[in-house]
Amino acid sequence: MLETLSKTFEKTVHMRKTNRLHLLLTAAALAALPFIANSTRAGTGDIYETNNGMVLRFAGGGGATPLTFAEGLSNPKGLAFDGNGHLFVAEASRGDIIRFSVPDAAGAIYLSGLSAPVGLAFDATGNLFVAESGNGGITKVTPEGTRSVFVIGLGAPAGLAVANNGNLFVADFAGGTITQVTPDGTKTTFASGLSFPAGLAFDSAGNLFEADSGSGTIFKFTPGGTRTSFASGLGRPYGVAIDNAGNLIVADNANGSTLRYSPAGVQTVIFSNDFNTPQFVAIEPAGHHLLNISTRGVVEGGNHLLIAGFVVGGAGGVGTTVVVRALGPSLSLAGITDPLADPALEVRDSTGTLVASNNNWQDASAAQFVNPPFQPTNVKEAALKLTLRGGAFTAIVSNADGTTGTALVEVYNLQ
Repeated sequence: MLETLSKTFEKTVHMRKTNRLHLLLTAAALAALPFIANSTRAGTGDIYETNNGMVLRFAGGGGATPLTFAEGLSNPKGLAFDGNGHLFVAEASRGDIIRFSVPDAAGAIYLSGLSAPVGLAFDATGNLFVAESGNGGITKVTPEGTRSVFVIGLGAPAGLAVANNGNLFVADFAGGTITQVTPDGTKTTFASGLSFPAGLAFDSAGNLFEADSGSGTIFKFTPGGTRTSFASGLGRPYGVAIDNAGNLIVADNANGSTLRYSPAGVQTVIFSNDFNTPQFVAIEPAGHHLLNISTRGVVEGGNHLLIAGFVVGGAGGVGTTVVVRALGPSLSLAGITDPLADPALEVRDSTGTLVASNNNWQDASAAQFVNPPFQPTNVKEAALKLTLRGGAFTAIVSNADGTTGTALVEVYNLQ
C-alpha cells in the first residue's frame, strides 16, 4: 500500500513538473511569420519584455501602453543586452537566438540549433550564456562567436544571471534549485527547495532576486545565501530585472501584469491586461564609462597607503575595460627623489571584496595582462587590465618590499 502511494505521488509530481515546463515553453497562438521589426525610438532605462510572440518596450521605464519593438516571433523568452547596442532574444520553439540592433530594431539570427533556449545572460567580458531547457545544458558563446558547451546535467535551466565575480547563477526550473557555476565550470548548489524558479537578477549590492513561479513569490538572497521573501501574492512570475534606479521589474505571467518594486518592496503596476502574457524582461543599459584619473602620494606601510577611488558609470551585463597602474621606480625619471621601489596593487569593489591584485606587471594572468602602450617601463611596477561593470572601486598601492616612497596610481579607460 505504501509503495503504491509512493509511486502515485512520484507520478503526480512528475506530471506537475512536466505540465509546468510545458507551460513555460508553450508558444503563443500566432501565425508562423518572420519576425518584423518596428523602428520605435528607444532609450536608456526602457523596459523590454517578451510577450505573446512580440518584444514590447515600455518607453521611459514604463508607461500606460507599451510599444511594439518586434513582432512575428514564434515563442520568445529570455532577453539580454550586450552593452554595445544589441538586444538578444531567445526563441524557444525555433531553437534560435535573434540579435536586434537598438534602436532601429533590425533583427537577424545570431545562433541556431539550440534545444528550447530560455535564459540569456552576458558576463562582463562579453561572453553570452544560453540556458537550453530542452537538454539541461548551458551553452557559452564568446564575443568572437566561438560556441562551446559550458554546463551539462541540469534539469530545465531557465533564468540566468552573472555576478560581479564572474560566477553564473542558473535557475533550474525542473529541479527547484539555483546552481552557481564558476568561470571554470565548477557547479555548486546555491539554493534548493524552490518552486519552479524562473527569472534571476542581481542588484548593485550583489543581492540575487529569484522569481519563484510555482509559489508566486520573489525571493531575495544575500551574497552569503540568506533567503528572505521580498514580494508575495503574485500569479506566476517569470522574468525579473533591476532597472537603472535599483527597482525590481517583474513579469507576472498569470496575472498579465508588468510590475515595479522599489528597493523597499513597494509595488506599482506598470501595465496590466487580461490578454497580456508577459514572459521575461530586460532593461536597456546606460553605456559604461570612466574618466581617466591619476593621483600621487607617499606610501609608508601599515595603514599609510596610497588609495584612489574611481567610479565606473552605466549599467548592463557587459562592462568596460580599464587599466590600473601603480608606478614607483620610473618616477625618478620625472624628478621624484624618493620613488617607491616596489609598488604592489590591489583593486577592490564597493563592498571591500578583492577584484584583482598584482605586484610585478609581467606576472599578471593572460586575461589581466596589460599590452602596449600602457605597460609600465619598470618590471617592479604593477598593472592590471580589468573589465568592470558599473560601480565604485578602490585602487590601493602598498610597498611589497617594506620600504617607503612616492607612488603614482593611474586608471585608464580602454573603450
